[in-house]
Amino acid sequence: MNRLFFAFCLLLSSGFLFAQSKKEIKTYKIKSTTATTTVYNAGKETASYKSEYKVFDKEGNTTLDVEYNADGTVRKKVATRFTGKMKTEEIVEEGLAEEDGKKKYKKTAWKYNSKGEKSEETEYDSSGNVLKRTTITYTAKGDRAIEEVYDGAGKLVRKTGYVYDSKGLRTEKKVTGPDNLLIRQVKYTYTY
Repeated sequence: MNRLFFAFCLLLSSGFLFAQSKKEIKTYKIKSTTATTTVYNAGKETASYKSEYKVFDKEGNTTLDVEYNADGTVRKKVATRFTGKMKTEEIVEEGLAEEDGKKKYKKTAWKYNSKGEKSEETEYDSSGNVLKRTTITYTAKGDRAIEEVYDGAGKLVRKTGYVYDSKGLRTEKKVTGPDNLLIRQVKYTYTY
């Protein structure tokens, strides 16, 4: 019961941070926010601690988001880099994993085409080795046409193709494996 109450308090305390829009952050030139959580049991304060810290750039983008445990240790840290309005890199680090005692780490980088559409997403391990790379191509109308996922060695793992009708509504999605064999097909119908 105490864990449920604690989680509820944490959720309520972080509501302020999510209530601030990018527009407000930019308008008021907010550089950072800090959330402090106070936990109560039977109406009495039992603990108070810094639960979250966020840093923003001049465009209102969150460039650093750190979540803390009640003991002050870092639970999760997300560092994000932007080029203009486009997210180009994100590094996620989480506290000690219960299973193996190792810190979880994930770095993701994005590339965009000349129209500002995401054209590539690459995930790296903590040593900088590529874990997964996804390339995306688009139709002339800007709809996602083909998505290809490659493993760390550059071998195709999965390919997804999309089909659209004359209105631009997606009508079909086909997923194939590395040997070009169909894994899954989804058809979309619309009611007007």
